Amino acid sequence: MQPINALSVVSLVLPRDMLLKLRLFPLVAMSILVSFTLAAAPLEAKASKPISHCMAPKYDEQVELEYVNDGDTLTLSDGRLVRLIGIDSPEVDFQYPELSEPYGDEARHFLQKYLHPGQELYLSFDQKKLDPFGRTLAYVYTLEGEHLQETMLSRGFAKTRVYQNDYFWQCLNDVELIARDKKRGLWSHPDYQAKTVGELSREDRNRWREVKGVITGYERKGQHLWLIMDNKFYIGIPREDYSKFSNILNLNLLETPVIVRGSLYYSYKKWQLISSHPSQISLQNRP
Repeated sequence: MQPINALSVVSLVLPRDMLLKLRLFPLVAMSILVSFTLAAAPLEAKASKPISHCMAPKYDEQVELEYVNDGDTLTLSDGRLVRLIGIDSPEVDFQYPELSEPYGDEARHFLQKYLHPGQELYLSFDQKKLDPFGRTLAYVYTLEGEHLQETMLSRGFAKTRVYQNDYFWQCLNDVELIARDKKRGLWSHPDYQAKTVGELSREDRNRWREVKGVITGYERKGQHLWLIMDNKFYIGIPREDYSKFSNILNLNLLETPVIVRGSLYYSYKKWQLISSHPSQISLQNRP
C-alpha cells in the first residue's frame, strides 16, 4: 500500500477541474489540507470536555468567586457565602486543625486548585435559597458546564446529603455510588465505612452515621412505619413521608441488605434512626 499524500486527501473533497489546477500548485493543496485540519480542531477540543450528568434546566445567576472556604462552601466577590446543595464535605477545624475530619483538608485543597479567585461561575437554585445561617444554597457550575457537586462526589471528596433541596438527589447519589464502589478519596478511609449494628457504641449517639445490615421485619407503631434491621435496629419512616419512599416500600425488602444514614439515637434499649428522605436508605445489592 502506497502512502497517502496531501493531494490525494484533498481529491476526496474537491472537484476534478480544481484538482488539475492544484497539481500545478502543490503548496496550495497543502495549505487547503491544513485549513481543513485547523477547522476541525476546535470541535475535537470541545468534545473532550467533561460532561455533567446533573445539568440544571437553567442558570439563575452568574457570579464571581472570591475564594474557596472548604470542600462545600465558597465565598463570592460580593461577600456572599455559597453552600453547595446536596453534598457534605468533611469538616475542617481551622482553630484546631488536628480535630479536622479525615479528607477535610484534601477536599478543600482540591477545590482551591480546581477553581481560582476571580473565576466566573453559574448558580442554579432549588426550592430553598438560604440556609439557617444565611448562606446561599445553590448548584454551582463552571462556564464550561462542569458541575462542582458532581466533581467533588466523583473524586471522593464529599458525600451526598439531602437537607430540603433535592432536585438532583438521585443523580448525585448515582455519582457517589460509583466513587464508593471504586473506593475513591474518603471512601478508602475506615472512618467513612458503614458500621454494623454490633459496632455501634456510645460515641455514635446523636451523630450522623451510616449503618449496614439486613432488613428482618416491619412494624407500624404510632406515626411511623419501622423497618427493622438485624432484629435490633429500627428505621422510622414518618407517615407524612410515605409517598417519598414508594420505590423502596414497593419492593420486598425482607432479607435485603441495606445501608441507612442519619442521626442515631438510643431509646428503650434500641438503636433508632428517623428517615425522612429516600436518600437515607440505599440497597447494598444494586441492580
